[in-house]
Amino acid sequence: MSKRRVIRGLIIREPYVYMVASGAKRWEVRKYNTRVRGYVALISRGYLYGFANLVDVFKIKTGELKKYRHMHKVPDSFLDKYARGNKELYVWVFSNPLPLRQPLKVRYSRGAQVWAYLDYNRVARILVENGYSNLHRFLERRIDVIK
Repeated sequence: MSKRRVIRGLIIREPYVYMVASGAKRWEVRKYNTRVRGYVALISRGYLYGFANLVDVFKIKTGELKKYRHMHKVPDSFLDKYARGNKELYVWVFSNPLPLRQPLKVRYSRGAQVWAYLDYNRVARILVENGYSNLHRFLERRIDVIK
């Protein structure tokens, strides 16, 4: 029996998901590290906003992070609340965003909080049906598809 092919989707709250997909936000702030690298789907509330290349992750002191608001776009008050007393947070660095003109409805498991796994064939079909054939072909060669 063959395993289904899936694409990693990073769940990001709105409006930040759109900012990452458009390239306006290059740093995503998280409490945890990840070993994932490469193109990932950017999703929020059941919608796909685009894709971006996760190129690096580094740890930074919360106070220091506030100096780089132009990279992460998070207000200091929200950052303090999110950190909950943690002295350090992780920055997930994105490059080469591939935004969609309009978010597209996708399905993934309920309860997913950081990563969701999207059915590769379903995402490919949705992209092609919505006029993103070139994007589909580009991603097919670059996306980290898990079998």
